[in-house]
Amino acid sequence: MVMNNKHGIYAERSMIEENRALIAKNYAAAFMGNRQEANTNTDEIFKNRKAILDGFPADTPVKANFNNSMANEAKVDFLEHRSGLNTRVEAVSEEMSKINAMLIEVNHHIMENNAGIVAFNAKNIETNNKLLDGTLAAGDATPESNAARVKSNTERIAKIKGVAEANKGKIAALLEKVNANRVEILKNTDAIYARRAEIGANRAKMLGNAKKISDKLRAG
Repeated sequence: MVMNNKHGIYAERSMIEENRALIAKNYAAAFMGNRQEANTNTDEIFKNRKAILDGFPADTPVKANFNNSMANEAKVDFLEHRSGLNTRVEAVSEEMSKINAMLIEVNHHIMENNAGIVAFNAKNIETNNKLLDGTLAAGDATPESNAARVKSNTERIAKIKGVAEANKGKIAALLEKVNANRVEILKNTDAIYARRAEIGANRAKMLGNAKKISDKLRAG
């Protein structure tokens, strides 16, 4: 039973680490990839808007006012969009800061676990040394000391079995959550790359507009 739990824990840890790597990949693809490409499109779209308006005639007050008001509206649209975007990015940054604090705490727990392993190993190295140098020898044993050790071993293994049984249920429940997380992560991955296709389509249209502007300027 203990060995089964051991394999379950390893599988659980492996899947959690894989999920974390996939989440980090999704984060990079969405925040550093899609967001930056979409922002570049936004900048280019409003450059096109300015170029279009600059090319319009302003030979009457009404036309001039139309051009100016449209240019100002574009600036307001851009600033409003960027203000909302900055607010949302700041909220994401706060969430990431909280997540980082949690990861730091997790690292502390891992370091504590590692310290426990090191201490356990040191203790058992010392036992091996005593067995090797004769400090701890069968010749010094008594029926009473052997019986005490047997009793202790029996009591300890009973506790270990109880803990293993309790852990078995926890591991199964956690694996369910890990698998559910994997489904959501992969959905996010699909959505991110679908969004990238939309960003690419916007860019193609934006570049089409830029070509029309360039063609008009060359045509005079």
